[in-house]
Amino acid sequence: MPAIQAPGVGSGLDINSLVDQLVTLERQPLQAVQRQKSDIQAQLSSYGRFKSVVAEFRDAMQGLSSADSFQIFRASSSNESAFTASAGVDAAPGSYAIEVSSLASRHKLASEAFSDADSVVGEGTLTLANGADSFDVAIDAGNHTLAGIRDAINQAADNTGVTATVLRDDAGSRLVLTSRDSGTSNAIRVSVSGDGDGGDSDANGLSRLAFDATSRNLNEIRAASDAVVNIDGFTVTSASNTVSGALQGVSLQLDAPGSGTLTVATDRDAIEDSAQSFVDAFNKLRDTIKNLRNGDLEADSTLLSIDNSVLRQINTRAGIPGSNFNYLTELGIEIDRYGQMSLDRGRFETALARDFDGVSRFFSDADNGIAARLENLGDQVLASGGLIDARESGLNTRIRSLDQQADRIDRRLVGTEARLRAQFTAMDSIVANLNATGDYLSQQLSGLSSLNKK
Repeated sequence: MPAIQAPGVGSGLDINSLVDQLVTLERQPLQAVQRQKSDIQAQLSSYGRFKSVVAEFRDAMQGLSSADSFQIFRASSSNESAFTASAGVDAAPGSYAIEVSSLASRHKLASEAFSDADSVVGEGTLTLANGADSFDVAIDAGNHTLAGIRDAINQAADNTGVTATVLRDDAGSRLVLTSRDSGTSNAIRVSVSGDGDGGDSDANGLSRLAFDATSRNLNEIRAASDAVVNIDGFTVTSASNTVSGALQGVSLQLDAPGSGTLTVATDRDAIEDSAQSFVDAFNKLRDTIKNLRNGDLEADSTLLSIDNSVLRQINTRAGIPGSNFNYLTELGIEIDRYGQMSLDRGRFETALARDFDGVSRFFSDADNGIAARLENLGDQVLASGGLIDARESGLNTRIRSLDQQADRIDRRLVGTEARLRAQFTAMDSIVANLNATGDYLSQQLSGLSSLNKK
């Protein structure tokens, strides 16, 4: 008999469909493994989100977890048109009389007028200095114009702080030199050598740009000057209009001659904002824990452990030497019956006014300060080998195991499908042979019946 070319031809069965259905049944363990892997991947993703929230919580603690966090000062000026100020962590509260006598200015020089920027000035070497520093610029036939000299100065690799521009006015074009920094110590000096006309300080050729102790061939548009400010009767001179170091931790920005009062005080609003950030971070952390325990991490005990650790730190009596506060509630920070924390700014401000140092110690004491303890807890939770890291490591191990299990099932399914197809094909062949034999016998019996009738 000829071989069967298509499964089911001999038996009339849809062998392909039967095999597919049986293989689908055999595939159910693989689908279960894939669902387990998907669930674990969702848990890993949830832990990733949780780590981000824990990091935010830990960072919020940093705003209150050190004594420097409470050294936030605000510097205010009674005459901001004359001066403004900023205060750092090492400032001290106080009030100061400020009188700005004069401002610092940058030195500016200009050449005589030339017909245009392409006018030839001369050749030689320019030595430009400001303060104790100087640099040389070689001027030759390739850059001996106003524009060429401007570019050569600006592009000099060792330029010590002189900027050149070309200004055009009604009389013509001028080379303008400006010191980058203000103050008399940064005044510009220009000397010329190799002028080629026999005189390096005359008013001809390149020496027309000389400006030093012996030659004043450039026009002084603005003299270099120092700022002078009087602080509580003491004179301070500065090359810059930003005066730092005269008052510890305070920087003055001088804007115009005038007088006023500088007040440096603790910035309690900023400290209250840090306390509110503490409250907001706590609520976000607990909301995240609640949502994750109602979702992908429903049966996970790690979050419950972390939540309990946070609450234990919150509710532990501080007992810090030098502080009259032991619990957050004494500062107007409370947790309601729904687990939400809130800040009563009025009570918090009262606590700051009553015992500022005590509030600072309550939060920032290195051993028992609540913010310091919670920051340390955040570090422990996020640390390599910590609770979350260990849990993620365990989940990743399970994923690798499930991947191996899935590979084994896949290989078994390939063999199972091949075996089923071979069995059904063999059955189909046998049925086909039986049908052919039956047809043959039927024909023979029909022939015998015809002979008997004759």
